[in-house]
Amino acid sequence: MNLRKSIFACLALGIGSLAAGPAFAQDNPPPDFSNDPIIDGLPAGMQPWRDPDNPNVQILNKDWDKYYTRRDMIGGNPKRDPGPIDLQRYVTVPTKHAFPTYFGLPIAMTTEDLKAGNVDVAFVGAPSTFNPAGGTGWAANYMRLNHNYDFAGASHDLWFNNEAFEILNVVDYGNTNAHPSLMVQNFADQALVFKEIIEGGAIPMVIGGEHGTQVASMMALVDHYGPQSFTVVHFDAHTDLAPPDGTLGMFHHGGRSLRFAHKNGWIKGDQIFHVGLRGAYESVERMDWMFNNQTNYYFMPQFEKNGFDETVDKLVAELKGRRLYISIDMDVLDGFLAPGVSNPEIGGFTTLQFMNILRKLALQNEILLIDWVEYSPLLDDRRRTTANVINRLQRHVLHAFAARKQGITDPNYVHPAMLKDNSAQ
Repeated sequence: MNLRKSIFACLALGIGSLAAGPAFAQDNPPPDFSNDPIIDGLPAGMQPWRDPDNPNVQILNKDWDKYYTRRDMIGGNPKRDPGPIDLQRYVTVPTKHAFPTYFGLPIAMTTEDLKAGNVDVAFVGAPSTFNPAGGTGWAANYMRLNHNYDFAGASHDLWFNNEAFEILNVVDYGNTNAHPSLMVQNFADQALVFKEIIEGGAIPMVIGGEHGTQVASMMALVDHYGPQSFTVVHFDAHTDLAPPDGTLGMFHHGGRSLRFAHKNGWIKGDQIFHVGLRGAYESVERMDWMFNNQTNYYFMPQFEKNGFDETVDKLVAELKGRRLYISIDMDVLDGFLAPGVSNPEIGGFTTLQFMNILRKLALQNEILLIDWVEYSPLLDDRRRTTANVINRLQRHVLHAFAARKQGITDPNYVHPAMLKDNSAQ
């Protein structure tokens, strides 16, 4: 049999086997939309995700909740006693060789783990993506892979001369969920995870995600501490106070979280402090809203005209005695210092200036939660400059927390040895 005959023989066998197999699925009959109600110009039958009797209600497919179904983190894994779990095989290991957790730290999975470990701070990722610039959903996991020179679980600071991880118990609490489509429901799920950390006695150190995470942070704080029980310090180049016609069809999003919280009585106007504002697309309406609702604002022109030190001292004095939720949009820094952000702006803080502000607040005030948002690894430079800036700022805050745990609450404190020059002795 030549090659041509062999090919035809194989084809014939294949056709025969198909004929003997199961029948193909039948096509569905064509739909009849003639009696359907019309929703926004289209038959309801074409839009199964909308309720014909209530067109503003979105119907979800039956598998939507699997993204929010929790695993049993103890019963579903090998039996263990509650407490943080150290995943590093070696006592000392560079972070580039370490198991990728925040700063190479132990992990915790439940509130019971946090309580058993007397945890002070828990890092948690909130990988939401909504900002049109994109990429923020990658931030949480990229921050676990720091490209700077680092050692897992080690940190010393030249302002405090202390070692944070020797004083504080700090863990990685993993990530919250982020359904690819259900943004506002993601915020609710994030809030549940943040609340677990708060109930475990730890400070959530949240890595966003876009700035809608701010809603999740406030939901967790309001649920645990009660409404109007804390002050929001909102570090941002932009007000994020989208007007009523800027809801994008949603109750809230990253551009109007504070306005949503204020409208619903979660926070009062004088419990909002905007710091670093200089955005290129604000409006008279937004300025009027801030003025009329007696919010506190520190525009960058104040720092420029009145002097950085004088303005910061005024801010710190106003915040004394308040319990703080600190929300940090990384575009509060000058754009060239943090290029990997969704909406960079010129004229922002330097890293040294921002260290100064964060250090003073972390020493003086009780901090309930900090979130770091709008970092996009996809927009960062090859050196991962923005990620390294965040890493070092977070370390500096942790060292301030460590000093406060040891009883130091003076916002102007710097370790005396760091201010001496021994060259003349």
